[in-house]
Amino acid sequence: MKTQNYPPHQKRLLGIDLFRVIAAYGVVLIHGLGEIPRDTNALYITNSFVPFCVPFFLVTAFYFSYNSLISKGIKFYLNNRIKRILIPYFAWTLIYLLARAIGWFLGKKESFNRLISDPANIILFGASGVHLYFLPTLFCGTLVAIPIIKIFLKSHNGFLIILSFCVSILLYHFMTITGNNFILGEGIAFAQMIDISKVPNIWLFQGMRLILVALAWTIMCLPYIIFSIIINNDKCKKIIYHCTLHVKHGKESRFFFMLSFPLSIAVILGLKINFLYLLLPYISFLYAIIISGLFSQNKLIIFISTKLSYFSFGIYLCHALITTGFLPVIVKVYPQILNFNLSPLLLIVSSLVIFLISLAITYCISLNKTVARILLAA
Repeated sequence: MKTQNYPPHQKRLLGIDLFRVIAAYGVVLIHGLGEIPRDTNALYITNSFVPFCVPFFLVTAFYFSYNSLISKGIKFYLNNRIKRILIPYFAWTLIYLLARAIGWFLGKKESFNRLISDPANIILFGASGVHLYFLPTLFCGTLVAIPIIKIFLKSHNGFLIILSFCVSILLYHFMTITGNNFILGEGIAFAQMIDISKVPNIWLFQGMRLILVALAWTIMCLPYIIFSIIINNDKCKKIIYHCTLHVKHGKESRFFFMLSFPLSIAVILGLKINFLYLLLPYISFLYAIIISGLFSQNKLIIFISTKLSYFSFGIYLCHALITTGFLPVIVKVYPQILNFNLSPLLLIVSSLVIFLISLAITYCISLNKTVARILLAA
């Protein structure tokens, strides 16, 4: 399958930058005000973002890392992934562990004691922060991507690659609906198939646990890896390139395309079919690439999208600290909030406040190059 470079229509994919920002805000909205329940409409908004946010970050990460692997080789690829994934992961793990320790002194002893009783969960599976699992998942996919990409690049059978992509989506869907996917907090996978809690030897237990979680993460990342191979194929690039030109220069094509995306998303969310939700990140990614040309002359959009996209990784990593710290303040000022369900307006506004605070913190971190290199992989 050919992967020659097709002439790019622009230097930066501004649509992807814009969608990264939306995904970062979506993650903040999903976590919202933590323990406060939401009304039906707020819950619907939250659930609409779930199949998009982290999956979009994954499809974007594998799309760009594919080019890194092909153009610069395995050694550079691995060094780059370690610097950009593992170093921030362990740094933020320590930060969240410290935050949880402060919570212990403030009275949340049971939660902290339960956390530190399982060091492997903290070190390997991101248990110190509810969202940190994304980084070891991505790194696992990074390692798996090397042989998969090498194997598929030797094949010129496009049908086989597309078939593999479809099968990988079905496999991940089956793992999810059967309850065998990775379970946040507990740090286990395939719980419905294998009960490893009964394994008497602690080392055997941890070994089996690591293998099963790595397998679940591999299955989760596999569709994104294969999609990166497809989307970087020369023929696929050519099709996307021509679609971009039609949308950019043709008024009718632009109107049809701009209208088709929200309609597609509305249909997928309206049907409430779980399998269709898996298509959201891929549809969004293709849409983001194709609309990128529309913003190439708008300096304001270029500035805002590129800057916010640059900070999106930091917003993702630090927002949970704000969420955790924001809730006690609100409860103290307005304790009656615990007796109400969050409305859509309150959810959106509070998430926006947390998003902006996280943005400010990320900006401050970025001012120190050493700290930014460790915490933001900048």
